[in-house]
Amino acid sequence: MDLKSLCINCMLEQVVNGACPGCGKKEGFETGRNTSALPSRTLLCGQYYIGKVLGNGGFGITYLAYDCKRNRRVAVKELFPCKDVEREQSGTAIHIVKGQESYFQHVKKRFLEEAEILYRFQQMPSIVNVFHYFEENNTAYYVMEYLEGTDLKHELRRTGKMDWNRMATHLKPILNALYTLHCQNFIHRDISPDNIFLTRDGRTMLIDFGSVRSYTDGQGFTTFLKECFAPYEQYRENGRQGPWTDIYALSVTLYYALAGVLPQKAPDRLLQDKTKELRYLRPELPGHVSQAVAEGMSVLPENRPQNIPEFAGKLFPGEQVTGRQAQGRVVRQREEYGRSQQPVPRMLICVKGYYRGKSWNLRPGAALTFGRDPRCAAPYPLEMPGISRHQCSVMLDRMGRLYVRDDGSTYGTYLNGRKLQASAWYILTPGSSLSFAQEMFQAR
Repeated sequence: MDLKSLCINCMLEQVVNGACPGCGKKEGFETGRNTSALPSRTLLCGQYYIGKVLGNGGFGITYLAYDCKRNRRVAVKELFPCKDVEREQSGTAIHIVKGQESYFQHVKKRFLEEAEILYRFQQMPSIVNVFHYFEENNTAYYVMEYLEGTDLKHELRRTGKMDWNRMATHLKPILNALYTLHCQNFIHRDISPDNIFLTRDGRTMLIDFGSVRSYTDGQGFTTFLKECFAPYEQYRENGRQGPWTDIYALSVTLYYALAGVLPQKAPDRLLQDKTKELRYLRPELPGHVSQAVAEGMSVLPENRPQNIPEFAGKLFPGEQVTGRQAQGRVVRQREEYGRSQQPVPRMLICVKGYYRGKSWNLRPGAALTFGRDPRCAAPYPLEMPGISRHQCSVMLDRMGRLYVRDDGSTYGTYLNGRKLQASAWYILTPGSSLSFAQEMFQAR
């Protein structure tokens, strides 16, 4: 593909006679491009060809990009806290404003942690996929799937309040996403209509993980909130937060989507609650739905459902919204994580098979992929039996933890002789044996 003539608006077609035959945009349409943004046609990490700006916030810039190695469109998010950095004259690298160096390093650490969390939840259908994260140009980036569609906030503006059947269709994937997140001891802390994305192909996705925190690491919480959606504990410094925190915000999101109005802010409700319950605003709704939302919006945390299965049971009585297979997978994943308290390896060596004697030194954020697909980092001959096109992935996170995941292979991937559940990450400890077909590797 000739990248120089690739349309930076759609990243699908080559520009012909000054215009794209696919989307119709004329070459040079971005004459008003933000000067803080990377120049279009910049190549990042030797792989990501930058196109138009998709979004520009106070802490980052998101671009449409073309992944030259995987031949696909992606979104690239760049850390760019606009009050603390400036783009250098070179047009790519950033310069940190004097006096803001320490703060920028803190923000970058949180940015990379967000990417790492999302990377661990790859293949979860209702959580946006992050494929890669890296540092370049004196800042940090992560690469995620490109989603086409709109968020729930804009959809509600377009259509008005929703009926229950339609809202239930969007709600179930979000409940599963939160359940998966909570089983890893993380809470989202920013559930709202603008962080629920409705894709053109019919998926409902949870996005924006910039406020995610672990609620079991013993560290206090900073005050973070989105008024009306934030529960009372988020207004208090070091307030006790947990799954019930996300349940409040999700309940307010449901209230807003079904009633078309927002409740009072949580501290105001604590003093004098004037918020009308759904049963009065939408009497045609099923009674159990109105009751579940009312309980989820309880101002005091102890009066809310304490976990997602409990909340889902009230919204969908008699249904198993968080399926057993999904529950088992994430719980096993959490148990594997919890048992690993020893130092973890950073090298994988092949002790038997096609790559015998070869070793890979792993770097944080980049996956080592195995399979018969020529684009894998460790490709196998197409005729080799027992190995799928996409067999498995190994990933080192920024905390030095090494993970392995079966990528939906036909014959399975094994860790110490035990077959892995597809799409779940498992920790590799020193000396662990990873095998598939006639291949065997050891973590060191």
